[in-house]
Amino acid sequence: VMDLLGEDYRSSLGLPVINIPGCAPQGDNITETIASVLLFLHGLVPLPEFDELGRPKWLFSDTVHRGCTLAGFYEEGTFAKEYGDKECLVEIGCWGPVVQCNINKRGAINHCGGCMNVGAPCIGCTMPGFPDNFAPFYKMPPGTQISSTISKTTGTLVRNLREMTLAYHNKTHKWIEDEHVPTGWGHIDQPGLLDKITHYVYQKLQFKGSHKPGYKYKS
Repeated sequence: VMDLLGEDYRSSLGLPVINIPGCAPQGDNITETIASVLLFLHGLVPLPEFDELGRPKWLFSDTVHRGCTLAGFYEEGTFAKEYGDKECLVEIGCWGPVVQCNINKRGAINHCGGCMNVGAPCIGCTMPGFPDNFAPFYKMPPGTQISSTISKTTGTLVRNLREMTLAYHNKTHKWIEDEHVPTGWGHIDQPGLLDKITHYVYQKLQFKGSHKPGYKYKS
């Protein structure tokens, strides 16, 4: 639309072209933008903020990746190998880290669905460069080879440290003291020497300058 009307175009209300991108645009994004402009025209609120391309800034300033439910896997360096896997999709064609869109936060219809929420990689449909700049679809973007390699390197350490911390937080104070978890659902391994040392250092940092809660278990 901007190519047809030009940068000097102004509507009868004095506004340039407002762009609400998508394929198709998310319905709530459209109604929210219209409502915000109407409230402004009635003098009830300030003019909503739009970016340099005329997109509602409060809706399209963040990337897909920042709101993705799979982003935690990226941080820990674990990636999907094929469609249907639960991990981050960037190595099988997801462009989410460089696409401005709120589909993961808002959903496709009635706050349900959305590409990554249902296991599909982002192909950049809200970006001006779509589709040419994102072709071929479902192929790993070139930059991913660098970023995912870095993520795998740092993520391995982060993931292992979190698993050790998680193991302790899954136990009560008594279970830790007794070194036994009274569950009938399966065997839980007790922490080794390295785990105990790591947990000791972790707690020293956690409660530095604070009172450490605790109690003596009484039967």
